[in-house]
Amino acid sequence: MRKKEPGNAKVKLGGRFHRLFAATLVSATGTGMHAAALPLLVLQITSSPVALSLVVVAVEIPWVLVSLHAGVVVDRLDRGRVMVWADVARFAVLVALVVLILTSRVNLTWLVLAAFMLGVGQVFFDLAAQSAVPDFVSRDQRRLSIANGRIAAAEINGEDFVGPPLGSALFGVWHVLPFVGNALSFAASGVLIRSIRSDVTAEVTSDAPRKSARTEIVEGIRWLLGNRTLRALAAITCLSNIVASAQFAMLALLAKQVLGLPDFGFGLLLTATAVGATAGGLASSVVSKRFGPGTVVLAGKAGVGVAVLVLGLVANAWVAALMMMATGALTTAQNVVVSTLRQQIVPRRLLGRVLSSSRMVVMIGGPVGAALGGVLANEFGVQIPYVAGGVFLFLVTLVAYPRLNNRALASATEESVVRAGESA
Repeated sequence: MRKKEPGNAKVKLGGRFHRLFAATLVSATGTGMHAAALPLLVLQITSSPVALSLVVVAVEIPWVLVSLHAGVVVDRLDRGRVMVWADVARFAVLVALVVLILTSRVNLTWLVLAAFMLGVGQVFFDLAAQSAVPDFVSRDQRRLSIANGRIAAAEINGEDFVGPPLGSALFGVWHVLPFVGNALSFAASGVLIRSIRSDVTAEVTSDAPRKSARTEIVEGIRWLLGNRTLRALAAITCLSNIVASAQFAMLALLAKQVLGLPDFGFGLLLTATAVGATAGGLASSVVSKRFGPGTVVLAGKAGVGVAVLVLGLVANAWVAALMMMATGALTTAQNVVVSTLRQQIVPRRLLGRVLSSSRMVVMIGGPVGAALGGVLANEFGVQIPYVAGGVFLFLVTLVAYPRLNNRALASATEESVVRAGESA
């Protein structure tokens, strides 16, 4: 008689998921290299802060401009194929950028355009990858949680640990090397995804005529707004993102003015966040199974509230590092739980569109938080955004409790299973 498996190590996610994991780790490392080298390349052209901000905006703005249409594409086509084409497109962009660098023709316009196109590719790849996870590992809550945790850890390690220092070091050797490395990472990622059997992601089949892209976008938005659990998760995550954006926007100022840290110390605060995020991603499945997904989300938000509040009240570098580590761990654990719930609740045919609609809602909190953080810091001092943000997260947790406690989330998941069985 087979006994119940006690730990994550006994859960086999299969070779298809492991190839997705490897592709994520490789491309995340390349992205981290690129993220460290691109500002250095910009500074070789101009020292303008506006120029640097333009490049950052160019990377982020595709989530606002193309994510809804990308969701339609992800739901219409084979998701593995979408990932491969996203990698091919980003590889081509980087090859062109490398040629421009080698021929000394690169300028700010080309860098902003390249950053934008890479951001567009990232939108398509991320939406397709998250939508494909249930196809690779099933909709079982435990498998999804472990898979999402490992994907999150791969992204964090590649983009925050390995990639940036490697990119900076290679840039010092020859400024074209990080971009060559990123191009190769996308090529390797595409090969890995392409090697997955073509039947991994079932084709969407229907005898009905295909709807317009606008109609399908509206269908995804309506599905999100019509599901009280996902609607609450999107709204609460957006509100939490306001605090997170204000926290990180003012972090460099807090490190210098309050904590008295040099630039290197500020980098260590970011490293502490990445350490915590890695731990949170890997531990999320065990914690969610032990205490329930609602507890992870609600206690996580309250815990982040405590950490942010402490950052605004205590002027000690070691305490600040611990709070940043806690923020990274709790936020990543919540993100894994939310991704798992979404993958369980949303029908496969709608997953890309609902995911892109959720991302749109969440992204609204970013610029709002950064702007509010700047205004509060300018008027009342750099610690005030942290104090206000911590208190705000406590209030958010209280408001979210009726919709996001363990019983409510279990009921939402059960309803989705019943609906899936009825439509099968």
